[in-house]
Amino acid sequence: MNDRLQNGALAGLLVLTLVLVGFSLRSRGTVPASSDVAATPTSSRTASPSPTPTAASGPVVFLGDSVAEGRSATTPRKRWTAIVAGELGLKEVNLGHARTGYLRIGPEGSCGDAACPNFKDSVRAAAAAAPSAVVVTGGGNDTGLDAEAVASAVSATLTGLRKALPEAKIYVVNPWWDLREQPDSLDDLTTVVADAAKATGVTYLDTGQPLVGQPDLMVASGTNPNDAGHAALAKAVTEALASTPNG
Repeated sequence: MNDRLQNGALAGLLVLTLVLVGFSLRSRGTVPASSDVAATPTSSRTASPSPTPTAASGPVVFLGDSVAEGRSATTPRKRWTAIVAGELGLKEVNLGHARTGYLRIGPEGSCGDAACPNFKDSVRAAAAAAPSAVVVTGGGNDTGLDAEAVASAVSATLTGLRKALPEAKIYVVNPWWDLREQPDSLDDLTTVVADAAKATGVTYLDTGQPLVGQPDLMVASGTNPNDAGHAALAKAVTEALASTPNG
């Protein structure tokens, strides 16, 4: 082969080599690396919005006497108020005080150095708990007191709760009795409570008398329920609540 042909062959080989190298580099530049392919959808993915938290409901406040206080229950969890609060799915705030009523205050020194307040004077404490519901029970301790004064205290209690808590559900239960002989004034008091509930826009719950004539539901003294009695009261209240509109 002469020098001219040899030089031409070398030039052609060089051109072919450059073309192949350029094609290879161009191909590598246009194909993303595998890590880039995997990263692309992840980096562009939009996070799902978190659900808006639901505002927690206020507690349920209980006003009442020793039966609401649960003094004879073996544990606080077994008193009827705790059971009802659990059924409602609400935190319990218990403002029950032994030997009190709508009008009657507790014995001197029953709440620290002072007498425990009656229901009427417990309205402010109930409102301070910012409840979504209030349940008022009791009144039996008011039997024997001046009927007009008791009626006025019942009205003041329910009116005060309705005014202080316009958005809350407020329930008042018929006055309960125990194993003692029932006084004639209890029927009159029950009527007073029912009428006051209607006048103030409070829901009246007629639970009957779950403890009357039921010694197996009472402690030895006969004035307070045992655990079975508290369960019976809770059942009566929850059934009455279920039967009320929007209960």
